Amino acid sequence: MSWLQAWGSVVLLGGLVAASGAVAQSDQAAKAPGSLAEASSFFKAPPLDGCRIAFDDLIKGGSKALRGQWFVQKGPGETGLPVGGRVDMQPLPQRAGEVLTLRFRNGRLVADSAVSGVIPVGVLDRAPPEPGTGLRAESVGRGDLADGAEVFLDELGMGRLPCGVEQMLQLRLQSERDTGTGDVLRQDIRLFLIDQTRMSGTYRETGPGGRLERGVITLMRR
Repeated sequence: MSWLQAWGSVVLLGGLVAASGAVAQSDQAAKAPGSLAEASSFFKAPPLDGCRIAFDDLIKGGSKALRGQWFVQKGPGETGLPVGGRVDMQPLPQRAGEVLTLRFRNGRLVADSAVSGVIPVGVLDRAPPEPGTGLRAESVGRGDLADGAEVFLDELGMGRLPCGVEQMLQLRLQSERDTGTGDVLRQDIRLFLIDQTRMSGTYRETGPGGRLERGVITLMRR
């Protein structure tokens, strides 16, 4: 996703997979998401406000408030396989059940789950989402929106948001892992940080045979 402001330039560390891909900035060189470092022992993590916390504050210790178990809800979305040179996409309903644990490994925040393994977590600075980087409204069941509208998080599930997506910090999880079949499963998850109990965004997965899956994704804590 392109941003009008620069990303943090700190290289992602930790985890079993490397975050990949840089996104072009307006008139700036591409940079990797900033690493989220563990707070020092005397740091007391305050409640997080994704609309207001400074980018540097989250990187340098505010991410401590993100540690713990998060319940994952995927979808709605769509999936498809390439057939005859085209991909016929079919709708996917909401699904829940996966638990993602955010913890520090070698001083850097990582996401750990039985499904996805260990993925390093980066953070992107605030900027308006570039057109074309969201999900088509119709592909995620948002027939209430105008034709051509894009969806960047599950606004229906989240309810009234405290600010717009361009005012929220964004977390980025990217991974590649061998499926045991010679094919690679690639995941790209973009989460807008609302507060210490809610994140929502989009995900995209490509796997064996060119299978594509994409949709909205939400992480919540009880």
